[in-house]
Amino acid sequence: MVMESRNTIIDKVAQYLHWLTIPKKEFGNMPVCPFLDKELKQDLLYIDIWYPHNNTFMDIMESFLLSGKNSALVICPNTHTIDYSEVSRKTIQTQITDLLRKNPHTDYLKSLVISPYEPWSLAGVETRSGSPYFLINVSPAEQFGKTHKDLLKTKYFQNYTDEDKRKMNVKK
Repeated sequence: MVMESRNTIIDKVAQYLHWLTIPKKEFGNMPVCPFLDKELKQDLLYIDIWYPHNNTFMDIMESFLLSGKNSALVICPNTHTIDYSEVSRKTIQTQITDLLRKNPHTDYLKSLVISPYEPWSLAGVETRSGSPYFLINVSPAEQFGKTHKDLLKTKYFQNYTDEDKRKMNVKK
């Protein structure tokens, strides 16, 4: 297995993050991630690469907390010890959030996992398949809730199917 350089990995993720900030008609002319652009411009997103054979997830979280940034994006490239196409997004998302909740320094955080290996579309757009890697977003649970409520006041969900709304906890 050929390991990509840190710069290559970060560059690939930066391209995907840029795509997430482009307005799309399917999302009421809003980006897939409407709050990401501001976070990037204000340098509030901590980005790191996780190699589980080198350190723990909580080691990454410690660095994130020390950074003073608002949220974290943990990039998970495949390695000789793990193939993320075989990892259940839902299972690891639950495990990571549980891990965060058990620690008094991170108990206010929640994870959202993006797997390019899992079919996931909203409003007819494959929003995760373009991710170059398995990604773990960690933010305060309160922030996830606030952004969801703010989006409910917009046309963001107007093209969602009933199934999309159910997946995203949007009342019909």
